[in-house]
Amino acid sequence: MQFMKKVLTIIGFVLLAFVLCCRWSTPVADFYAVHIYPAISGGMSLVASIFPFSLEEITVVCFVAALITVIVKTIKKRAGFFSWLKGTALIVMWLFVWFYMGWGNNYFRTSLSGRLHMEKVHFDKDNFCRFLDDFTVQLNLAAEEAAGYDKDEIEDQIKAFYDVKAVACGYTGIRNWQHAKKPLLNPLYSAVGVMGYMGPFFCETQLNEDLQDIEYPFVMAHEKAHLAGVTSEAEANYWGFAFCRQSDNPAIRYSGYQGLLPYVFSHANSFLTEEEYKAWATSLSPRALTDYATSREYWQKKRVKWINSIQHTAMDLMLRTNKVDEGAKDYYGVIAILMSMDAHEDKIITTNSK
Repeated sequence: MQFMKKVLTIIGFVLLAFVLCCRWSTPVADFYAVHIYPAISGGMSLVASIFPFSLEEITVVCFVAALITVIVKTIKKRAGFFSWLKGTALIVMWLFVWFYMGWGNNYFRTSLSGRLHMEKVHFDKDNFCRFLDDFTVQLNLAAEEAAGYDKDEIEDQIKAFYDVKAVACGYTGIRNWQHAKKPLLNPLYSAVGVMGYMGPFFCETQLNEDLQDIEYPFVMAHEKAHLAGVTSEAEANYWGFAFCRQSDNPAIRYSGYQGLLPYVFSHANSFLTEEEYKAWATSLSPRALTDYATSREYWQKKRVKWINSIQHTAMDLMLRTNKVDEGAKDYYGVIAILMSMDAHEDKIITTNSK
């Protein structure tokens, strides 16, 4: 038993050293993202696919139980502070290592714009207004035509899209066995407004059971982006929208435009004058406005303020710790990424046509 503990400790320290190398060396993180993460995510999710329930929450509960066990044993044996510290440090180290080796090292790789040598579009009022005009036309059109879609086909459609588009940008393809699961503690996620998440321990995609049909395609594609290795919330929003926008089904396209609408409203409020904002808001289709308001009210009723506040603070701290300077506000960067990616793709098409 002592021998195995020593072996696990040595392995843990070796992996910890690699994690720290990824954090401080972009080339090492790039190596992890391209060569190691695909194997780890594929293997861990294959194990998880055997079980019909989420292993992510169970893993967290086991770590918490282990920490409590260390405290209980320390008290019973009267071993003292340093004994408790040693046991706790070992558990925390493995939690840290598992999170980063399982997925988290992707935070430190070369950014999407760096990999694509993409020039970022200046995010000013003129460029935003040009984006806003097109967005509004397409949103209204999708709202007018949207009817229904087959939920059972969404995952396969996302996989096919990511296997071409996301892989071309240096991300990992989606495996056939990587199906979305339902969280075990679903009411807790609704209480903090989390519509879905991608677990870093077994690379499992989780979708909130309370998702409305209008939200499902966008949220599913967002979480699958994380599974492919995307760490930025803004970029995951971009991929969720990019999948929905290219669909032949108006209902799926509508899900994407509704998914982006909160961020569009926020930026419109910042860039436009009060009169311009009101004029734009009245140009939106009645259905789009009603669905937007209904969705906000739906989730607001499920939120528990004090739990939501804790979750938001923890999320913000986690993102900032992992070099996401905007923290929880990172979600709102999706419009800037979308404008830059569209300009980049237009540039490629123009160059290739010459």
